[in-house]
Amino acid sequence: MKTERISVNLIDENEYNPNEMDENHYLKLVQNIKRKGFRKPLEVRKNGERYIIVDGAHRFRACKELGYTEVESIVDEIDVTEAMVDTLNANIHGSHNPYKEALMFKQIHDRYTLQDIEKLTVFNQGELKDRMDLLGLPANVQKQIEEMQEKEQKEAPIVLTFIVKETDKQVIMDALDLFEEATDKNKALLALCKSVLEKQVKSDGAN
Repeated sequence: MKTERISVNLIDENEYNPNEMDENHYLKLVQNIKRKGFRKPLEVRKNGERYIIVDGAHRFRACKELGYTEVESIVDEIDVTEAMVDTLNANIHGSHNPYKEALMFKQIHDRYTLQDIEKLTVFNQGELKDRMDLLGLPANVQKQIEEMQEKEQKEAPIVLTFIVKETDKQVIMDALDLFEEATDKNKALLALCKSVLEKQVKSDGAN
């Protein structure tokens, strides 16, 4: 393996990466790279005169958005199947598209036994079989599962952080206590924001 500075114009994302990132986490990634710089190299493999990402697709997108022309990259001399194994292991903590993951398992299984894949990855044979079984489901059932996963991702809670003075904090808490959803501060804040937006829409309509 060697590390090189590679033009972003020569790097392509792979088509099989099952890892997905919601907008909130992606924006945080962009801000982090903007603030601290690009610290962790991409992992890529050679593909003719170009390079395909093995790990770091979201960091790559963030760098392009921030105007990077080159990114530090580790160049691995591996084939596509080995790259799939590395991609799986590099993204075990992310949110995965189950069908992309199943397709990857299927392609890897064309070369390796389930026992071999279990040794190469963090997945056991039962998990591998369960994922690949998804490929045998009717298309409408597959779509329903994908839609359920998308809904879960959209409804997943996120943490919002605001910096306020101690004196202002009490004003905010008192306002939330007075609002109609006072039993739940999160719901109270959401309802209060909606109320302000509705008033703004009515005001704009009157003008």
